[in-house]
Amino acid sequence: MLRCVRLAFLTLFCGALSCLHAAAAEELSTDANIITGLDVSSSINAQETMLQIDGMAQAIRSPAILAAIQHGQHGRIGFAVFVWADGDYPELVSWRTIGSQEDAEATSQEISSRLDALLSSATRSVGTLTNLSGAMDHASDMLAQAPYRAKRAVVNIIGNGEDNVGEDPQRARADLLARGATINGVVVGGDPAVLNYYRNRVIGGRTAFVLPADNAETLVQVFAMKFVSEIALHVQPAERPDRL
Repeated sequence: MLRCVRLAFLTLFCGALSCLHAAAAEELSTDANIITGLDVSSSINAQETMLQIDGMAQAIRSPAILAAIQHGQHGRIGFAVFVWADGDYPELVSWRTIGSQEDAEATSQEISSRLDALLSSATRSVGTLTNLSGAMDHASDMLAQAPYRAKRAVVNIIGNGEDNVGEDPQRARADLLARGATINGVVVGGDPAVLNYYRNRVIGGRTAFVLPADNAETLVQVFAMKFVSEIALHVQPAERPDRL
């Protein structure tokens, strides 16, 4: 009798432990892990820097984005933002989940408030050159360290010029694609030559796209289109690479 009681207790304990493990796994799962790198090299002026920051901060609060997030299986995404040039890669937003309007508002405020502190820090050197391959390598490292499980990984590279540090970005692109990531681009200013460069050497993946943004209004729209497209696979951006 005592043996049966022990066996029953052990069965119940293992079942409860299995449920706890399943709940923990669910808590750490997202529908997509999305990381965005913002260009702060010398080719980006102060107005364009603020345009990137304000555009993303406004877009992440978009009702369309929140609706896309909440439509997913888990109802949340993993999200992180860093800035890049050719030095350090300070984070505007460390990995966090967005699954509610409150999450979106908090993330938006963090994006807006942290830029000045990060760029003026005496302990960091962001650099001045356009190291696209370095930014993509850093994004790859951050994806590997993401604390959330996700079937989709997306890297957004925002910039306005070609890599001028020495290494072509195609090797970094290949490494990201080998990880299963999709690489998208936004070209600030919309220079046709840079758009073509991003199309041929930066973006990659089945649903990848590059979009131009030449003012604050269109940048907000571009960010909104990008994030909705990245979160909901069946939603496509208004402009595909072959139309630019």
